[in-house]
Order: sequence, then C-alpha cells, then structure tokens
Amino acid sequence: MSIRNKRSRSKLTGLHDNLAGILGEESLQQLIGIAHLRRAWPQIVGGMMSARTEPLQLEHLPDGGVCLWVAVDHSIMAQQIRFLRDDIRKACYKHAGLTDLYRIRSRVQPGAGIKVRQKPRKPAPLPLSEKRRLAQDVASIKDRTLRKAAFQARMSQVMYDDTQE
Repeated sequence: MSIRNKRSRSKLTGLHDNLAGILGEESLQQLIGIAHLRRAWPQIVGGMMSARTEPLQLEHLPDGGVCLWVAVDHSIMAQQIRFLRDDIRKACYKHAGLTDLYRIRSRVQPGAGIKVRQKPRKPAPLPLSEKRRLAQDVASIKDRTLRKAAFQARMSQVMYDDTQE
C-alpha cells in the first residue's frame, strides 16, 4: 500500500470515528447503508422504477432484521415493490451488501424517485453512403415534397437510433 493510500485511509478512519462519536455507530451505519442503496438503486430496481421510487430509511426490527422503507410516487409503484420484494432483497444484498433485510415497505410520496441526468448525445452526421441508401429507399415516392419529408424523417430516425446505443 502506498503512503498516499495509507494517509487517505487514516483520514477516512478518523472521519468515521468522529461521525460515529457524534451520531452514534448505529446511526452512522444506517446512513452508510442508505447511501449505498441510493447509489445502487438504479441497478437494483431498474431505470424506470428508480425514476419513480427511492429508498428512504432502514429501520431495525425487534427480531434483529431490517426493514427498508421506499418512497413511491404512486400506489401502482408500491404494488410493484411488493410484487418484486424477493428480487429487490437479493439485489440489495448483491449491489449494496445489505444483509438481514426482512421487510420492504413503501410510502406514497409525490415527486419520489432518483432523477438521473443524462447528457443528451448529439447524433453524428450520417456518411454519404448511408444518405444515398436512404434516398434510394424513398425514391419510389412521386411527390417531391413528400419524398423530401420522408427522407428527412428516415434520416432523423437513423441518427436517433445511433444515439441510443
């Protein structure tokens, strides 16, 4: 281990000890657990569900297990969470290392969800050979205005499909 890594590790250990002293070790572990879950939530439930749901808190149960509270933006998402609870439990263990997850409960909260911002990709210009192929595809259209519109629409579609990969 390099000297730099040792220093970084000792700083993190000191920070962990300071926060544990302020919050208490159990509260700090809950915050760390929720942070891991929030970071991994899109991989756990998928993009569509993560945009409409988010993990709220981990509650310790009297029997030693943990209950995960999930905010949902609609009751249909709560139903999906209940339906997928076993898969979510497995994924929480796999992606966030969460053990002893006994229950998953949901709460309707308008605006819930982890919004992931993605920069829109600008489509690259199509090569001339591709434009020729598209022009040949619409060449049978007699009306010039309609042919031009169909060519533009098909070209936009191809460019859009290329940005989705």
